[in-house]
Amino acid sequence: MENKRTKCLKSYVTAKEHAKIQQLAKQTGLSVSDYIRRIITGQRIESRLDQKAFLSALKVNADLGRLGGLFKYYLSQGFKNVPPGEIRKVLHDIEDRQRQLKPVISKIRDMM
Repeated sequence: MENKRTKCLKSYVTAKEHAKIQQLAKQTGLSVSDYIRRIITGQRIESRLDQKAFLSALKVNADLGRLGGLFKYYLSQGFKNVPPGEIRKVLHDIEDRQRQLKPVISKIRDMM
């Protein structure tokens, strides 16, 4: 059975709707035609922006896990042989990663 596309669907949209469709297709990395076909046939469409935001969130989360593990190690050692400056640096790095995570989460929330 051949899956050659021979039928054409035609729909009229406003300029604003057309721009939105083009923007959404671009975010997914699909052509407008492929994007519309997938929407109409109920196929799942993943945005490249969603994927990038998700990967960014995973990276920052991994950093937080690593820093949290380091801090937990310091706690288990009773902070022996750990310079106070090192502890402050770890705490600062944790706060920095949390600040990095906030806009990523906001971006993901805005896409939903």
